[in-house]
Amino acid sequence: MATRANSLIVTLFVSLLLVPTGVQAGALCTDTNGTFRFLTDTLPRGSTNAEYIARLVAVNADGPITFSIDGSGDPLNTGLSLDPASGFITGRPTVVETNDIVFCADDTTQQICSSPASLQINAAGGGGNAGSEFDTDPLLDGRVGEPYLESLDLVGGVGPFVFGGKDLPPGLSLDGETGEIVGVPSQAGTFFATFTIIDFGENNKVASVIPITILPASSDFRFLTQFLNNGEVATPYCDTWLTENHAGTPTFGASGLPGGLTIDPATGAVTGIPDEAGTFEVTLTASDGGSTITTNLAMIVAPSSTSGFYWKFFGIPTGIIELNYDRQPPILLDTEGSADVTYSAIGLPAGMSYGATSGELAGTPTDVGIYPVTFTAVDNTTGDTLTLSVEFIVLPPGGGDETQISVNFWVLKQSLKTGNPGKDAWVGQAIFNADRRTADRFDPAVDTLRLAIGSQVLQVDPGMMTGTEKNYSFKSEKGVLPTDKTKLSLAKQTIKWSRKKATASDVVPGFFDQDAVIGSRGYRLGVELDEKGVFRPPFDLDRTSFVVRTGKVKVKAPGSDKAKLSLLLYDPNFFYDPTLAPDLRIRLLDGTDVVFERDFGALGDVSLGTDKRTGEVTWSLKATKDDAALDRIAKFSYQSGKGKMTLSIGDADLAGLPAGEVHLGVELTIGNRTYFTRVTFFEGKTGKYSTKL
Repeated sequence: MATRANSLIVTLFVSLLLVPTGVQAGALCTDTNGTFRFLTDTLPRGSTNAEYIARLVAVNADGPITFSIDGSGDPLNTGLSLDPASGFITGRPTVVETNDIVFCADDTTQQICSSPASLQINAAGGGGNAGSEFDTDPLLDGRVGEPYLESLDLVGGVGPFVFGGKDLPPGLSLDGETGEIVGVPSQAGTFFATFTIIDFGENNKVASVIPITILPASSDFRFLTQFLNNGEVATPYCDTWLTENHAGTPTFGASGLPGGLTIDPATGAVTGIPDEAGTFEVTLTASDGGSTITTNLAMIVAPSSTSGFYWKFFGIPTGIIELNYDRQPPILLDTEGSADVTYSAIGLPAGMSYGATSGELAGTPTDVGIYPVTFTAVDNTTGDTLTLSVEFIVLPPGGGDETQISVNFWVLKQSLKTGNPGKDAWVGQAIFNADRRTADRFDPAVDTLRLAIGSQVLQVDPGMMTGTEKNYSFKSEKGVLPTDKTKLSLAKQTIKWSRKKATASDVVPGFFDQDAVIGSRGYRLGVELDEKGVFRPPFDLDRTSFVVRTGKVKVKAPGSDKAKLSLLLYDPNFFYDPTLAPDLRIRLLDGTDVVFERDFGALGDVSLGTDKRTGEVTWSLKATKDDAALDRIAKFSYQSGKGKMTLSIGDADLAGLPAGEVHLGVELTIGNRTYFTRVTFFEGKTGKYSTKL
């Protein structure tokens, strides 16, 4: 079916965009789940000058839902349409009218109908426009290891346009100027990617979710499941996940399930009693003995069996650095089911704000990055609380997607032990780059530390850490389970954590999002855990990670200054072509001011190899001798199999560095790939800087 976005301001979210015909939800546990009912009892108002979007939501279905309009009420408002499979109401209203509509839902075993829901369309009052829209049929299927090329088409709008994207299949990237999706897929599955159009001519931002299916290298193994059942806190839950074209009996895994739910790896049945409310992004995996596939879907959990409180979440447009995110009508992340709600967020990028009473996202992001943000909504009447954890992407001026953003967080080691409730454990250690200048560095008295992977969330609220900048630490109180420990060293840019005596609903092996929020700086990495729940760097990363581990700078006099950096880099999308000699460019920046810049030219000696564990191609390089009299690259070497990189600069002029503290940008370009991080240097003795605080 076509996925034309119809100019939706924020359009169909991942969980219900496409529902395949004839898929059965399974009957392994439907006799014990809760009562099939509507959550939706009200609809947002619309206007004749803007696109409309709303969603019908039901919980505790016994099978795939088909939505319809009952003839006992008014018809749908003029210009709008209902998608029977997903429950989305979309279109551009053309008549000022108020209709009281009765909706019905059929889950293959029973039909329920709602009370009349009032849908009010007001007259145009400024803001809103026809704008640009995606005009793209379902994107072509791809296959692991084979080159992929597809384009996003649009209609309408003024331009110029910039494209943004997130959740693309690993190995693919989006061209921010042309809308082309290109690359060599490295992971199989169905990926519900969020694409954004930014129309500078109308200051309009439109988001749409379009699936891309990547088949395994030698089979057509894929998920049939393309939506998840919704549930309620304290009510038994049931859902079953299905695949097709599997070579052997498939086994299943999951990360991100709400607390209280678990999956049976052998059957794909998800059961339990949810103990937290909100909207949850779940990553599903399935293995048939020869291939592993993955997909990303969403689940809504209501606070109780009588509550209709839930997020109206259809995706968030990506941001552009230094571009105002505001728009009319505003970009909202709000809720249904309560008239008195307080909103808050942890992890938003600097420059962005979230309206405490409106749920409006606004502001101007000031730094490129992938920010894991946890949104919270509290119903002030009932006290019910909803959470939603998503990525907020801030792209460079030219757009693109998150695969072109270097995550400045490197996991040194990590393990997640599951399958033994009450005795599960999660431990890890990482290096990070963040602003550590006096006025901006993490302050445990007022800042939050939050670490998460799958169902495990370790959060340390302000005032709970002790120690100094060399080592801040936290340990949960005696008798409190699970037992949590963290150690954060701003001096060394390291963080360690452990969670023991826990219960994890996640199943390994599988793909997980590794989140970290350290004060105002957030990070998200995609990681793969093996059958023992162990992560091994760098090949178990599925996003680019780039950090400065240590660094020293000596400023003596123009032409005799030096710098030495120890770095870590892994890019799963980098493809080395031995027939080409990619150029090397290095820049150091103080804000936007260039402190050092050198185009080195051909890299020199390159050796190819194969990683014994993964079979992936590795490459090692050592730059040829630099005979330049000034701004000389004294040493540059890289081993992709370990991620280790060394860079030394000599005979330079680094007098542009300010005294005291400097948050220095490090930009590295190899061929057509650019990596960027910022790291804080501190001046000890005059002219001598170090990353060590």
